[in-house]
Amino acid sequence: MASLLGIMGNLLETLPKVILNGWALTLLLVAVVLVYMQYRRVEAKEAELYGVAKHSPLEQTFYSLIVGVFGGALGSVILTLTGVGLVNVPGAASALLYLWPVSVVLGALNPRFFCFAYSGALVSLVYLIFGWPRVDVASLMALVAVLHMVESLLIWLSGATCATPISISGSMGEAVPGFMMQRFWPVPLVLPIFSAAVPVPVDMPVWWPMMRPDALLNTAAQVGWEFIPFVVTLGYGDLAITAPPDTRARQSSGLMFAFSFVLLGLAMAAGYWRPLVWLAVLFSAFGHEFMAVWSGRVQLVGESYLKRPAKGVAVQDVLPGSPALAAGLGPGSVILAIDDYEVHNREQLHDALMSAPSFVRMMYRNGRQLEQCRLPRPPEGLLGLGVILLPQAGDMPLAKLRRPLLFRRTRLER
Repeated sequence: MASLLGIMGNLLETLPKVILNGWALTLLLVAVVLVYMQYRRVEAKEAELYGVAKHSPLEQTFYSLIVGVFGGALGSVILTLTGVGLVNVPGAASALLYLWPVSVVLGALNPRFFCFAYSGALVSLVYLIFGWPRVDVASLMALVAVLHMVESLLIWLSGATCATPISISGSMGEAVPGFMMQRFWPVPLVLPIFSAAVPVPVDMPVWWPMMRPDALLNTAAQVGWEFIPFVVTLGYGDLAITAPPDTRARQSSGLMFAFSFVLLGLAMAAGYWRPLVWLAVLFSAFGHEFMAVWSGRVQLVGESYLKRPAKGVAVQDVLPGSPALAAGLGPGSVILAIDDYEVHNREQLHDALMSAPSFVRMMYRNGRQLEQCRLPRPPEGLLGLGVILLPQAGDMPLAKLRRPLLFRRTRLER
C-alpha cells in the first residue's frame, strides 16, 4: 500500500509538470482546435436548419476541455494504480506512433472508425499475423479499454449537453422526431510507460503491474516505469429517438463501460495466458462494432418517445434567446391556446399569433402542470416565437439515413 501511495504521489507531482511542457501543450492545442472545428460544424448545421444555432462552439469547446481534463486525470489514476501502461519493446518504435496514423486512415474511410478500438485492433492483428510492428498486444488492448472507460464517464457527465433536434425517416416514410447528440473532448492524460531503461520501483506488490510484458518480445524480466504526456480526442455521436437525450446518454455510457470492462479483463488475462490476446483483439474491433450497430438499430427501428398530443401543439425544442424560452417553454411542452383560441396544428398556431394584438396570452402544459404566460406578439408569428415543433403528417424528415453495408450513419440535411 505504501508503494502505491508513493506512485500516486509521484503521479501528482509529475502531472502538472507533464501537462505544462511544450510538447504536451502543443498536442492539447491541436486537440482543442479539432474539437472546436467539430462544434463549428454543429453550429453551421443548426443555423442552416433553424436559422440560429442552439449551441455556441466556443462555450461547448471550453466545457469539453474542463470535462476532458477531469476525465484525463481520472484515467491517469486508473492506469497508474493498476499498472496498466504501454511496454516499450527493445529496438521497436512506440505503439503510439502507429495508433494515430492508422486511426487517421481508418477515419478517412468512415469518421466513426477514428477510434483506438479499431486502430489498436488492426495494429495488433498485423503483429500477431506478420510479426511486425512489434507491440505488446495485451498492454495496448488494456490502454484501449481504459480510454473507453474514461469515454463512458464523459458520456455520462456531458453526453446529452449538445443535442440537436431532428426528425428521421420512419418505416413508412413519416418524419420521426428525436435528437442528434454530438460531443467531443480533448483528453490530456499521463501514460505509464514500462521499460528496462528506467529505474525499477522497489518493494512493489507482487501483482503490480497487472500487465506482464510478452516474453516473445524479449523484454527484460523486470522493467521500470516512467510517465509521458499523451493527448487523445474522444468523440460521441448518437441518436436519441426512443428516450430523451439525458436518458439515452446514460444508456450509452453503461454500454460503453461494459465494453471497456470486458476488454480490460481480457487484456489482463492475456498477460498471463498469451493465446487470449487473439480474443482481446477480436473483441476490441467486433465488440465495438456490434455495440455501435446494435445500439443505433434500436434507435432507428424503435418508437419515438416524443408523442403528438390529442390536443394542442407539442414543442420538440426551443431556440436560445427566443420568446418561447423566456416564457418558460421547453422540450415536451404543449401549447394549448393563444388568447383563448385553441390551437391543434402549426397553421392554427401561426394564424393565432399573427392575428393577436401587441401582446398575446399563451396557455401551455409542461408535463401535467398547466401554465400561462403573457408575452409580446412575435412580428413573424410562429417563426419569431422560437419553437421547434414536432413534425406533422406530411412533413419531410430533416435527417436522411445513409445505409452502407455494415453501418447506418445519420446525416443532417434539409
